[in-house]
Amino acid sequence: MTDDPHRRLQAAFLRRERAARQQLLESTYRTDESDGADDPVACYGKALAHRSDGVPTASAYDSLVDALDAGTVEAYNAIELDESPEMRRLAEPDGAHGFEGMGADPWAVHMAPPPAFDSPEMGAELIELYWRALARDVPFGAYDGGAVADAVADLSGTAGYAGPGGDADPRGGSLDAGRLFRGLLPGAQSGPHVSQLLWTDVPRGAIPQSQRIRVLAGEAADGTGDADVVGSGPDYLTDWDAWLRVQRGVPVARTNPPPNLVDTGGDPDTTVTRHIVTGRDLANKVRRQVPYLVTRDAAEILLGMGVPFDPRIPYQQGDRESATPGTPGIRTADPVINFGAHDVLESVVSVFDLAQTACWYRKWFVHRRLRPEAYAGRLEAERRGAGGATAGAFPLPTNVRTSAARSRIADAHGTHLLPQAYTEGSPTHPSYPAGHSGVAGATVTMLKALFDGTYALPVDELVVPVADGTAEGEMAGGGTTTVRTTRLAPVTDVSGATLGATADAVADLRDGTTTVNDELNKLATNVALARNWAGIHYRSDGIEGFLLGEQVAVRYLQDHLRSTDLPFSGYRLEPFFDAYPGTAEDAGPNRDRDAILITPDRITTPDGESSSIDVDDPVR
Repeated sequence: MTDDPHRRLQAAFLRRERAARQQLLESTYRTDESDGADDPVACYGKALAHRSDGVPTASAYDSLVDALDAGTVEAYNAIELDESPEMRRLAEPDGAHGFEGMGADPWAVHMAPPPAFDSPEMGAELIELYWRALARDVPFGAYDGGAVADAVADLSGTAGYAGPGGDADPRGGSLDAGRLFRGLLPGAQSGPHVSQLLWTDVPRGAIPQSQRIRVLAGEAADGTGDADVVGSGPDYLTDWDAWLRVQRGVPVARTNPPPNLVDTGGDPDTTVTRHIVTGRDLANKVRRQVPYLVTRDAAEILLGMGVPFDPRIPYQQGDRESATPGTPGIRTADPVINFGAHDVLESVVSVFDLAQTACWYRKWFVHRRLRPEAYAGRLEAERRGAGGATAGAFPLPTNVRTSAARSRIADAHGTHLLPQAYTEGSPTHPSYPAGHSGVAGATVTMLKALFDGTYALPVDELVVPVADGTAEGEMAGGGTTTVRTTRLAPVTDVSGATLGATADAVADLRDGTTTVNDELNKLATNVALARNWAGIHYRSDGIEGFLLGEQVAVRYLQDHLRSTDLPFSGYRLEPFFDAYPGTAEDAGPNRDRDAILITPDRITTPDGESSSIDVDDPVR
C-alpha cells in the first residue's frame, strides 16, 4: 500500500482524465440525420393539442420543437398540451440534453435515420404490426395456419419488408411460419421463438424465481375464452373516438377500462400464471418492468449455470489458464469485484441509463418519429373523412393502402386503427429508437463481452413450456376467466410441439448446439421486438435501437477496463451486425460470427482470429 495517499488520488484523477479525453476529445461527433420530415403529420405529437383528423395542430407541434431548442423551464411550460379535462404529461423531453459520466457522450454515437413516412419500408412496418395484432394470441407452438399463414403470404410479397425472408435477411430464402416475426441475428432464427433466458427459473439464492407471468385476457373475462388454446386478450384503441381522446392525452382511466390482468388474490406463482407462449405474453412481460431487469435475470441464470467468463480475464477458470498472452492468470483466487459475478450484475445496471439517454436524444431532438397508432390513424382519418380528410390526403405508401392485413383489421374492428395491447397505447415519447431496445442492446452486449459467448449450453439444462392444466381466476377488471397454465419441461423429455414451440423448434433445440451468444442474441431480439407485439413500436425502432445500445456498451467497456492493473488483453465480442459501429451503411447481421477485441483506447481483431469487421478507426 502506498505511503503517499496523494499519489493514489492523482492516479485516480489521471485515469478519469484519460478516459474523458479518449471518449470526448478524440471521438468523432457524427451528425444524426432525420428522415427529412419535421411536421405534425409525419412526426410525434401524442398529448399535444390535436385537430379533429387526429393530427397535432401546427402551433402545438411548433411549441414542442421550440421547447427542445430552448431547453428552458419556461419553454417547456409553453408546450401546447391538450388540457381538457386534464393533460397527460410528456416523458421528459429535456432528457435529450442529458450528460453521462462514463463512456461516450450520448450525442457522440451514431444511428441511421428511420424509414421515411411515405416510404415502402414504413408501410411494410405497419403491415407487419397489423399481422402481429391479428396473431398476438396464437401460441408459438401453433404456428401452422390461420392468421400466421395469411401473414406469411402477405408479408412475402410486401415491398420494403425488412424481416426474415426480406431483402435485409442475409440467409435469404422465403418467409415461412417458423421464421415469421423473428429477428435476423444469428441464434434468433433457430430453435424456439423465445429465448431460454426468458423461460428458465432465475436462481436467486434461497428463493428461486419463476418467470411465469400474469395473463392479459379479454373475451375470457365473461367465461367465453377457449382454455384449450390460451384465450383471447383485450385489444384497445380500435374505436375512433377513444383513439382520438388518447392522442389528445386524455388520461387512460377516462377513456378505457383497466387492462384485464388475471388476479386471483392467491399465490400468483402456482395458479393463474404461465410462461411466455404468445406474442401478447411477450408484450405483457415488458409492459411495466424496468427495462434492464430482463437482462439482469439473464445474468443470474448464466451465473447459476456456471457459464465461464471471457477466457482472457486474468484468472484461471477451473483448469483453463488465462488466454491473455504472457500470463497464466491468478490460480489462488476467484474473480468477484472485477471480472466476477458482482462485476457482471453491476455493469448491467450501469449501462441502463447510458443507453436511455442516448435513445432520448434521438427520440426527442433528432427524429421525433410518430407512433404506430398515430400512423394507422392517418389511414383511418382518410377512410372516415375526419376533419375533411379525403382519400390521399396523407402521403402514405401504396403497399399499406392495398395490404390484406389492413382489410382484415377493418373486418375485425370496423376501422383501420392499429389494435393496441395496452389500454393507453404508447407512452408519451417518440417512437425511434425504442428505449427498451436500446437498453437490451447495451445490457446484452455487456453479457456477451463478460461471458464466454462461444460456450455451448448443456442440452439437459434447456427447457420448453408445456401445458399444465387450467386455472380459474378473478379478473382485475371484473368477472372470471379460465387460463391455460404451463410448466417447464427439459427439452430432452419432449417430443413434438408444445404451447411454447413447434415440433421443429423443439428438435432444433434438442439436437443442435446452442451457445451463450445464440441465446443472448435471441434475448436482445425478443426484448427489442416485444413491444411491437403491443403495437407501440415498429421493427426498425427495435433493430436500430439495440445497435445503438451496443455502441453505448462498447464505449462504456473501454472506460471500465481502466478499473484494474492486472494483465488483460481485452474483451472479445461478437457484434450484432458485421460492421462496427453496427449502423454502417449496408451492414447486415453478423452471420459469420466475426469478433472484435475491446481495449481501453481502440478496437482490434482478436489474436489468432480473422475478421471482416472494419476495426481500423482508432477512436472506435
